[in-house]
Formats: sequence, structure tokens, C-alpha cells
Amino acid sequence: MTFADIARLLAQAPAAQAVLAVDTERGPRTYALGPRTALDAEVPMLDWRTAPLASVFFRHAPGEAYELETGEERTTTGRVRERWVTAGRGQLEALIGDDRVVRSDGEHPRAKPGPSPTAARSRDAAIVLDPEQQGAVDLPADTSLVLDGEAGVGKTLVALYRVAALAERAKERSRRFRPLVLVPTEGLRRLVRILADRLGIEKLAIEVIDDWLVARAQTAFPGLPKRLSETAKAQVIHLKRHPAVRVALDAFIGWKPPKGDDKLPRSRARLLHLFGDQDRLRAIVDAAGGALPDRAIATLVAHTRAQFETTTERANKGVDADRLVALDGRSLDSGTPMENAGTIDAEDVPVLFELVRRGALPGAELPLYDHIVVDEAQLRAPMELAAIGDALAPHGTVTLAGDHRQATDESAWFSGWAAARAELRRPRWVETTLAITYRSVPAISDLGRAITAGSATLPAEPPADPAVWASACGSALAQTAQLCWHLDALISRDPWRQICVIARTPEHAQRLHAELSRGLDPELVLHGDFRFEPGLLVTTAAAVSGLEFDCVVIPDLTPAFYPAVPELARSLYVAATRARDWLWLLTPESWSPLVASTSATAT
Repeated sequence: MTFADIARLLAQAPAAQAVLAVDTERGPRTYALGPRTALDAEVPMLDWRTAPLASVFFRHAPGEAYELETGEERTTTGRVRERWVTAGRGQLEALIGDDRVVRSDGEHPRAKPGPSPTAARSRDAAIVLDPEQQGAVDLPADTSLVLDGEAGVGKTLVALYRVAALAERAKERSRRFRPLVLVPTEGLRRLVRILADRLGIEKLAIEVIDDWLVARAQTAFPGLPKRLSETAKAQVIHLKRHPAVRVALDAFIGWKPPKGDDKLPRSRARLLHLFGDQDRLRAIVDAAGGALPDRAIATLVAHTRAQFETTTERANKGVDADRLVALDGRSLDSGTPMENAGTIDAEDVPVLFELVRRGALPGAELPLYDHIVVDEAQLRAPMELAAIGDALAPHGTVTLAGDHRQATDESAWFSGWAAARAELRRPRWVETTLAITYRSVPAISDLGRAITAGSATLPAEPPADPAVWASACGSALAQTAQLCWHLDALISRDPWRQICVIARTPEHAQRLHAELSRGLDPELVLHGDFRFEPGLLVTTAAAVSGLEFDCVVIPDLTPAFYPAVPELARSLYVAATRARDWLWLLTPESWSPLVASTSATAT
């Protein structure tokens, strides 16, 4: 069909955003793709997100045959003749195809985004530390270390080399050496395990920090609930992690709970009368100097009191267990105001250990470690670092690995390495800033620095450096088409690449996964179960801290997902710098204010 033919067709289907022409057993058929299915319209329309035939548009190029299962033992076959994404506001301005753009004045070729097959670097190359990295590894055994540096400088790797070196020195002296590596996410835990095995570090404990702290508290404080709250509001988390909580803790030295609460375990009674008491919370909010809102007090009181309610299951413990499960298989309290009954928050645990240090709670015999690595340490709150310090042997040391540019969690109240060192209470420290980036190619590293500096400029299409692409797509359908068509071509050409689509939120990741599944076979990773194998996956910005991939795609770089907020600028920096060889930025509408759009062109 010509440009004029499609323009006339679309005039009869103003909601259409794409056109699919196929040859079938019953002859040629032409469909519009849009927000709903309307097969009885003058121009038949398919809902691009749900109609089975619409998946042909995303999965099969012109000239390719397709086969769809349409019912029990029934299939529909055909061949794609043409597929076009429409562009224009109010009237057709262009037709965007796999490798060309057609306008009323003729055809224009367009490059396909993606790295060349020779761009990727081997992951199996021998690791050789530079002098700066080696100097950090060779520090005296009684010295704790801060490893600072931007994304990709090798902080995690150097920290593991230091563990290996300390283990070897202890072995030579016939001394016991018990190391521990703490990481923020399950995905990073899995990656560190791979690196540790590669370096031959035996018996290395690697734990997700929150899980490790909770498990430690379960041992130290009998009577703590086994279940964690999953619905604590941001105000609750921000307040509990703030160091101003400490102003209210000395009041619990020698304190006894009032009658009625004296049957609670000692640890829980103190949490109830700390976070359920408005006067104590007022003192904390005042001490925070404006960092915490007044409304957080009522929110936290309500949350705390709900946690000390009796669960429906416990209140009806004499009833058959089968009758205490909802039709959807969840507990009767799930999704109700009672869903937090009988829970604690992970943020409670450092407070309990703080009370132990002040003599307001009895301590317990817990394992101690000779060296602890805290990876992505800029994400740890002050009392969390102090609790980690409690787990060190008397002469134990620490490695804090992190980057202030990646301080993406405002509730951590990160205020610099000097404050972090003080929380660990170690006598000797060396702070090393690693300067050479080894992960990302220069164009990606430069863009990451520009994002944190507020001076990021998107490249034109095609860009001068093929390592970074930027595409304004005009609609969600157009963006999905570009992603499906071009990532399919990249996977076909280079099937050994790891390609990661990074969404801002879990809900966003689920939507993107469903859309990309129209034309590709992506894997959705929401709980850190990365396998670090070739293929396409969809995950979130929070899940990729410390990880790396051959190619990274950041879709929906819009004002809604990435407004001009410092925390989100750092989140965007983290997402972008996960890429080793190629980074593709996209938006289905206008660009985020975190990047300048003057150079980026619409696809």
C-alpha cells in the first residue's frame, strides 16, 4: 500500500496507531491497531495489547509466515505483507517500518539501534587489578577500608580480593578467619557468589543485609514475630531509619512496661512504647530538624498499634485451619486493616540492637566476624551500620564499598563516609577513591556523569557514538513496536548477549513485560532471581544495584516516571550505568526533565 492508501484508510479509523496487512487463506486482510478491538468497524481494529492477531504485528516481519492457535485444535495461518506504525498528530505525517520511514515526499532509511557484534567484551578475560585497586587489597589487616568510586570502577571485585588476601594471611598464621559479605539485594548476592567462587574464596557467607539483620534479631530477642510487615508506608520507614530515633532511647534504660503490657516480650514492649507513643515520636520529629513531617506521627502510631493487634487466625485458633483461609488462598487479614497484625518491620531491628548497646535490653551470644564487607553501603542507615558493627570481633575490620552518586534511597539518611565510619566504631581507616571505570564504554560513563551533574544531553538518531541511543516514540504502541522489532534483530544477531529492560517500579515492569511479550520472550525478574545468562529480561531500577549487563534499555523516560527529583536522578544514573556496551533510552511521549531532549528525534 502507498502512503496515500494508508492515509485514506486511517481517515476512517482515527483511533488507529498502526496498520497490519496480511495474506490469509481467505485472501488479503488489512487491520488497524489501536486501543480496542472492533472487527465490525469499517476498518477492522485490533486491541494491540490483547488481540491474538495483533501479536503478529510485533512478532513477524514482512514476508514472514505466522501461525496462531485460535481455539481447541484450531490454528490460523498467514503471511505478513506490511506493518507500519503511524506518526502524526491529527493527521498522518509518517509511516515507520522496520528499517525505513515513509512520508508523503518518499522513503527515508533509518538505522536499527543496537551494538555491532564486535562491540561486546568477554566476561572470561583474566582479572588484573590496577595499582590503585591492588593498593586497597594490600592494606594492613588491622585497617578498615572505604572503597568509593563511580559505577563500574570495580569496588565489589576489589572488596572480594581483599577478603581473599585477608583469608590467605590468616591461613599463613594458622588463625581463624570468618568473613561476611552483606549486600542490599538478592540479585547482587547471586552475582557476588559467582565472583567469590571464581576467586576461590572458600566458606564465604554472603547475605542480603535486611534478611541477615532480621535473622540475627530473631535469635537475640525471643518472642519477636516471625512475619514482617509488607505494607509499611514511606513515612513509617523514613522515621524508623532516621538517626533522630536515638533521642528517645535512653528513656528505656531501667524502664518497665505498664501493667497490661508487661506480658509482652521485652523487645516488643519497648517497640510499642517507642513507636506507639505520640510524645516520644514528637521528640524524634523535632530532633530531625524538619527532615520528618508532623503527619508521620499519626501514621506511625496507627501502624504500630495495628502490629500489636491479634491476628484473626490467632483469635480463632480453635477453628479448623481450612476455614481460616480466604477463597483466594490468602489469610483472612490480607488486604484488610488487620493485615499488619502480629508483624514487625525490618526497620525495628537496628533499633533493638541500639537499645542493647545502651543497656536498655539484654544482649545475646551471637556470631562475630573478623571482616565484614558492606556493599552499596550508601544505602545503609546509620543505626543499621551500627548494628553491623556489633557483629565484628574485637579486632575485626570492615570494608565499606559504595558511591554517593548511587544514594538512591532517601530513607537511608546517608550523610557521607565520615559519618558511616563512625557508626562502625573501628580505630583505623583508609579511604580510597577508585577512578578508572572498567564496566561501561566511555559514551555510557559520560552520560551517567552528566545525569548526576544535571547536564545530560540525549544524542541524535543515529548518534555519533553507537553506544548510546535515544528514541522518542510518540505512543506506547510505537515504543513497544520499536523494542520488539529491534531487540528481536539484536537477539537474532547476537544471541549470547544479556539485555536488561529496566523499569522504574514493579508495576511498571509487569506492564512492560506484558507488552514486550507480544513480540518477544522476555523473563520478568522482580525478586532478584537473576541467572546472569544470555537473553532478555525485565526488572526494576531498585533490583539492579551493583549488577551489569551487556545492553540496557530504559523505556518511559518520561516526566511522570523520572521527574526532576535528586533521588530519581541518582536512580536513573544507576540504571544507565548498568550497561557495558550499549544503552537505549526511550520515551512514548515527552522526555524527562532529567535529560535534555533538544538532540533526540522522534522515531
